Amino acid sequence: MKKFLFALTFALIFFQASKASAQQKGKKVDIDLTKVSNTFIYSQLFNMMAEPESYVGKTIKIKGVFAVYDLPPEFGRKNAFAVVISDMAGCCQQGLEFVWEGKHDYPKDYPAPGKSITVTGVFQNYKVQGYDCFCLKTNDVSF
Repeated sequence: MKKFLFALTFALIFFQASKASAQQKGKKVDIDLTKVSNTFIYSQLFNMMAEPESYVGKTIKIKGVFAVYDLPPEFGRKNAFAVVISDMAGCCQQGLEFVWEGKHDYPKDYPAPGKSITVTGVFQNYKVQGYDCFCLKTNDVSF
C-alpha cells in the first residue's frame, strides 16, 4: 500500500510540474511525456489504451520515433502515422497514432520512419466498423 501511495504521489507531482512547465511556454499541455524516461512513457501509453476515457480531450505532448503503417480499406485512408516508444530494455514497443490536420503528403511532408518526432495534440477517439480507435489530433508536429 505504501508503494502505491508513493507512486500516486509521484505521478501527481510530476504531472502538475509538467503542466506548469508546458503552460509557461504558452501552450496548454495536460500531459507532457517529453521529459521522462521511456519506461514511464511506455507505461503511460499502456494506461491510455487500457482506460482511454480518462484521456479523451486532454492535450498530450510526446516524443519518440516516427512510424507509418498501411491500413485496410475500411479506414478510408491509406496510412496511419504514429509516435513509437520502446521501453528501457528495448524489448517492448508502444505507439500512439497521430492525425496531422491539414494537407500533408506522405512521404514528402513527414520524417523518414525511425527518425525522432515530437507531437502535441488532443487525444480523441474515432470508430472504424463499430470499434473504438484512438489518436492525437494535431497541428503541432516537429522533427
